[in-house]
Amino acid sequence: MSYFLSPAKILYYAYLLVVLTITVRILLDNKSPESSTGWLLAVIFLPYVGAVLYLLGGENWKKRKILKHLPERRFKRELGTILEHQKDFMQHLASEVDSDILKTATLSLQCGNAVLSINNSSEFFFSGYEKFTSLLKDLEGAEESIHMEYFVYKEDETGAKIGEILKRKASEGVEVRLIFDGVGCFNRMSWKFKRDLRRAGVQIKYFLDPMNVLSGRLLNYCNHRKIVVIDGRTGYTGGMNIGDEYITGGKRFASWRDSHVRVEGEIVHLLQTVFLSDWENSGGKKLANARYFPEVKANFGETLPMQVLVSGPDSDWYSLEKLYLNLISNADKEVFIQSPYFIPSSSIQNALETASLSGVSVHLMLTGVPDKLIPFWVAHTYWEPLISAGVNIYLYESGFLHAKMVIADEKIATIGTCNMDIRSFHLDYELNLIYYDSQVARQLKSRFYEDLEHCRKIEKNDLQENGFFTRLRNSVFRIIAPIL
Repeated sequence: MSYFLSPAKILYYAYLLVVLTITVRILLDNKSPESSTGWLLAVIFLPYVGAVLYLLGGENWKKRKILKHLPERRFKRELGTILEHQKDFMQHLASEVDSDILKTATLSLQCGNAVLSINNSSEFFFSGYEKFTSLLKDLEGAEESIHMEYFVYKEDETGAKIGEILKRKASEGVEVRLIFDGVGCFNRMSWKFKRDLRRAGVQIKYFLDPMNVLSGRLLNYCNHRKIVVIDGRTGYTGGMNIGDEYITGGKRFASWRDSHVRVEGEIVHLLQTVFLSDWENSGGKKLANARYFPEVKANFGETLPMQVLVSGPDSDWYSLEKLYLNLISNADKEVFIQSPYFIPSSSIQNALETASLSGVSVHLMLTGVPDKLIPFWVAHTYWEPLISAGVNIYLYESGFLHAKMVIADEKIATIGTCNMDIRSFHLDYELNLIYYDSQVARQLKSRFYEDLEHCRKIEKNDLQENGFFTRLRNSVFRIIAPIL
């Protein structure tokens, strides 16, 4: 009779110990019930694989040392006393502006350090051709600095064209800095492409270095922001990365429908602050020179109240989720939403249902031509209760819809990088612009109706046509949706 355990039993008991330890960790992290349930099921029903996935992407590193110096704290530090002055400014506005606008602006300040700026101008692009035509022109005109931050930068025709401009500008003495996301840009660019950029004087940093991604420590956190700041005077942000598909649709799509913004004025200083915070966090030197923040003339452009709202896994609050929740819950007449992905938190789902049941006209436009099947399948499982509550759901079918936008009551609009899903709300670093302007809200609403001509409305009968196994597949994936 052997007193020693076989290797198989040792491995089995070791695995049980790991599962037990991870289960305790999941419970102690106090994540949302959806997220905790998803991880528990993955760990229990995917032997070994589930445990590895949790260690790679589920562990709440944001409360550990690895994320203790990430952007939220630096961003708040860079804004300094401006935040204190803003609180007084908001109180002063209380008697002068719409209460919903004041509540949204105050919420964004309190939970996301979003400074309200007034002296701005803005231009919207709804196609890649429009965006890149404008961006290339502005890059060519850069005289002092070019700061770019992208989730995806592809070494295709568009990426190569921009790369040539950046190299030339760097050789002319313009300071050029690029931040790439370690996950989004993984295997997107050749070693030679990056080497040539560096040799020309372009400074490159990875937000979450790819070596850390490969080691698994930060696999589940991505920098999904898209920022360009030129000479501290012109800024870009929105849904478009750098690649040919944003112009042509690429090999997979007939077209690519997206939204991007070009801004000038005080708001550019806030985009610059976000970039410099991310630059320092990515290993770059602290850049606090006043020349990155050139003076904006008092009579520049028009009066256009705006905020830059950022969010990330190191935030004290999930600020962009709270913004979306605020806009939906406080709307009196109508809400328009565009998002390629729809895996809402329970609070967002309930807010949409409640708003519609309260008589608010709620319109939700999603892509009908998906780039990722699993999120698309999961989205189906949220539709039936929404439609029952009176929410209008449309699928855009003329190509891939990648725009992210929310409009409330022709008073407030937000556009940026944040999708209507749990990943954007809780895991990724995101950035949205908020507009407090009825003319802007009407312009974006008009664009929504233009897109509506390329949509198919989803009815209850459409959902009932799905077979048993299709509904089962969708529901199974919904269980793990919060960890996707």
